[in-house]
Amino acid sequence: MSSNSAIRVEHVRKVYDGHGKSFPVFEDVSFEVKKGEFLAVVGPTGCGKTTLINLVAGLDRPQAGNIYVDGVNITKLPEDVVSKLRRRKLGVVFQVSNLIPSLTVYENLELPLVFLGMSRDERRRRVEEVLESFWISNYVHRKVATLSVGENRMVSYARAMISDPEILLLDEPTDFLDPLTEDMMVASFKGKILKGKTLLATTHRRKMAKLADRVINLKKKLP
Repeated sequence: MSSNSAIRVEHVRKVYDGHGKSFPVFEDVSFEVKKGEFLAVVGPTGCGKTTLINLVAGLDRPQAGNIYVDGVNITKLPEDVVSKLRRRKLGVVFQVSNLIPSLTVYENLELPLVFLGMSRDERRRRVEEVLESFWISNYVHRKVATLSVGENRMVSYARAMISDPEILLLDEPTDFLDPLTEDMMVASFKGKILKGKTLLATTHRRKMAKLADRVINLKKKLP
């Protein structure tokens, strides 16, 4: 495997069990994302885009095949080791927010840095930097429960970037956004904060796909 490979998916098979009946998502999926590359995965609802993000993030396991993240085969690792690797290497933006509603925006952004062992001053500096980069400084002290869908999405994106990860996984990052907020999100992809990062994004939005260095298509399996 090339030393320039950030993500490598080899012959992955994923099947879900639904009340005794198997539902295949992937039979044999293979692709590679080079370091610093932006790969967009496009396809209709139900084709497995979210499953793919969960597999690469190590939140789900395939029935067959191998998934490498920065040269490490995460399909062979215990969950606690995968969790540590995810914390160090990956930033993930899910379709459904995983922010903590009862905490403020600042607290949600700061929490991953606490787990990384950063000092209070270091955490404050990094949080302020990311708040400014994603235009969300004006609601830093609001609780997440009070945010709109678009605001929540921007905060989720900011939290994925808070630890300055090498690899960013984005599941439909511009879904549920109004045109202005979508344009802000797209602008952030062109900014210096993502320079040199590896991006894997699922999307069905033309604006996102046009930003990518490369696009692959997933097809929905017919019942």
